[in-house]
Amino acid sequence: MFFRRTTKTQVMKKLKPPRLLLLISVIIFACLILCLSFNSAPGNGQSLLRKNQSNLDNTKLIELLRKVSMSDRTVILTVVDEAWARPGSVLDLFLESFQVGIGTKHFLNHLLIFTTDDQAYQYCKTTHPHCFALPTRKAVPAGKPLTHPDRSKFDRIIISFFRQVNDLGYNFLFTEADVMWLKNPFQHVDPLLELTIACEVYTGDPRSESNQADGSFFFAKSNDIAVEFFRYWELAMVLYPNNDAKSVLEMMIKEDKVVQFKLQPRIKYLDTAYFSGFCQPNINMREAHTMHANCCEDLESKVHDLRLVLDEWRNYFMTNSSIPGSSWRVSRKCRN
Repeated sequence: MFFRRTTKTQVMKKLKPPRLLLLISVIIFACLILCLSFNSAPGNGQSLLRKNQSNLDNTKLIELLRKVSMSDRTVILTVVDEAWARPGSVLDLFLESFQVGIGTKHFLNHLLIFTTDDQAYQYCKTTHPHCFALPTRKAVPAGKPLTHPDRSKFDRIIISFFRQVNDLGYNFLFTEADVMWLKNPFQHVDPLLELTIACEVYTGDPRSESNQADGSFFFAKSNDIAVEFFRYWELAMVLYPNNDAKSVLEMMIKEDKVVQFKLQPRIKYLDTAYFSGFCQPNINMREAHTMHANCCEDLESKVHDLRLVLDEWRNYFMTNSSIPGSSWRVSRKCRN
């Protein structure tokens, strides 16, 4: 839900990166710096208030990151809004998946949940000890930041926080809350590479750009290249305000000359045999590490099918887990 995907045809029509993208990015960045300088001038009371609030947010974020980080300074991040953070909705199933997954329960200690509105924040605090309220109140209408058509401002806020986490020296694994954790995913992450990304469609080669990246589940290493990658992603969202963050991410990886020839992030794509989703489901339960409710926009259908995933996973390991290659039934309502 955080990174909604447009169709491939829409992406090709909308995303035609100009040759002067780098120059435009530099100009925009310079303008942003000038604006920030003007707004922070002495006597600007509103700027001081914003600066004080920003300092408070940064202080709390730093405290939370210290609490949840693993010994290697890795944290797990997710984002929910009020529709996903309510009794019986996506967040409850997400947290439950850590409880019923194999070797995943302890990862709850390292999970930081970003919330987009006050209702989501209040509910988060009743279900999980580590919650952080994003400053999204003016970005999009309250209560609908993940579904509003003009959500590019919200996406930029999220990407900005990704960069901040990276810039503070923390590696992070971002997972949307509609990704069920069934086994430890970190054994498939290459800690030496800047990015490890799940796929909606996997071609068989973990380094091939022909894979269709799924920005709903990825690991980012903390280094200079990754920080600049997220900074450039923020700028690209300004250049393409009518496109969702996932489509912009895929364009950057596959077509953008700045990313390909200057930043050159090292990327590994995860096999859908282990990191599956409703778009390209793997029915072999013994191999599954995560299951993502992608290709499913309707919330009621999403919750129904994710509940089915967890129920069948639980029943499988209580009864016939010794049977190799056992299959499950996923994505019932979402396919209708």
